[in-house]
Amino acid sequence: MVRRSSGTPTLEEVAALAGVGRGTVSRVVNNAAGVKESTRRAVRRAIEELGYVPNLAARSLAGRRADAVALVMTNTDWRLFGEPFFSEVVRAVGDALSGTAVQLLLTLVRTDADRKRFVEYARGGRVDGVLLMSVPAEDRLPDMLTDAGLPTVLLGRRSGDERMTYVDADNVGGARTAVRHLVAGGRKAVAAITGPPDMYVARCRLRGYQEALAEAGLDDGPPWWRGATSPRPAGAGRWPGSSSGTRRSTPSSPRRTPWRPGRWTPCARRGAGCRGTWR
Repeated sequence: MVRRSSGTPTLEEVAALAGVGRGTVSRVVNNAAGVKESTRRAVRRAIEELGYVPNLAARSLAGRRADAVALVMTNTDWRLFGEPFFSEVVRAVGDALSGTAVQLLLTLVRTDADRKRFVEYARGGRVDGVLLMSVPAEDRLPDMLTDAGLPTVLLGRRSGDERMTYVDADNVGGARTAVRHLVAGGRKAVAAITGPPDMYVARCRLRGYQEALAEAGLDDGPPWWRGATSPRPAGAGRWPGSSSGTRRSTPSSPRRTPWRPGRWTPCARRGAGCRGTWR
């Protein structure tokens, strides 16, 4: 008969109940080879009966695994976390890890102090890999993680010559297809909201938008497009610097006027001098 301690069940108690040595229990817990199936079943029954939970910290030291992946967000605009894209990414990563022993850690990194602290945390063996999301081109965190020898994957590229491992969508092709769809429906004045212009994904969408306009012969004048960079103040009205409420933005001056969300109203008449109003 095995005498149970009053605290958390130990590896030794599992071994005694299963009638095996401590090393055998350890091999079963770590799913190692070299254990007979009947012995493995006896150990698992003992684990279940005692309610034994392996010491993950000890396993990490022995196997050099943390069984954790960090999803790091570097965007400082908290409003973006309310967008469906971010929640869908978190859900998808969670689904991918479902059924495994790997935990998902959600981390926010905003300042240089945050970057240094996170790299030190990750280098301490607390995570097995890092997923970086929404990283601007000038952010140093990806290179800091690479220099530290940490497996890192970018969710979206920082530039066209990205050297790190990444997963990305065809943003040029997606924007091009969207414009083609609108043009096929008879639309002549097509506006684009690309996202922050310091993000490579926004520049790719702009390129696809411009290419599709040129393909359709609608690039005779400066296109309507805007990079979303700042929120609109409550009660704000038309584009600043425009008495008529209309605004043209050219690729040579993407930051001249910040993006302000509102409602796009096309002009009643059509022509090169009238594209629409933003209120």
